Amino acid sequence: MYINPQNQLDKATDKPTARLMQMLMENGSESLLKAGEPAIKAGQRCDFFFIVVSGSFRAYRLLNDREMIIGFSFAGDVDTAPHAFITNAHSTETIEAIVDSVIIKIHRSTLERLKGTYPELKDFIENLLAHYIEVLVRRHIEFKSYTAEQLYHALHARQPEQVKLIPLKYIASYLGISQERLSRIRAKMAT
Repeated sequence: MYINPQNQLDKATDKPTARLMQMLMENGSESLLKAGEPAIKAGQRCDFFFIVVSGSFRAYRLLNDREMIIGFSFAGDVDTAPHAFITNAHSTETIEAIVDSVIIKIHRSTLERLKGTYPELKDFIENLLAHYIEVLVRRHIEFKSYTAEQLYHALHARQPEQVKLIPLKYIASYLGISQERLSRIRAKMAT
């Protein structure tokens, strides 16, 4: 649920990760989501995670009836509402397709069944969660240390093609700035 340095776990080059990703994809269920359609809705029990096959997603929470973007995900990413998935609780965020997208859902029951045959899945999931925690820590440090302009440049450097597909209002919300300010930053960057 975040902009990442192109994890593309679906194209992993190390054989154990590639094998696990392939196995998860083969045991999941594919879904096509239209732009604006949620993969996970706030208030929904979250008993699955998903692999983004194509497209892009935004994760947001409502704060005083205002959408606060907390992250994005793209092809190759594994996404879910982490706290809700781990605790088998209701999600506090919505993860919604930005463009028409394809995902593969892996439900908790499928994961538990597969862990019986593939015990290395436990380490794989723990590593995903550890990676997610590190991303959150880095993001927290960046948001305390960088200007909005520096954050946008870093975001653009990590995901140049995907950033073009995200509406400005979503990026502005993610950066905590107005759309006008983001437009000025983008204009300055183009010159």
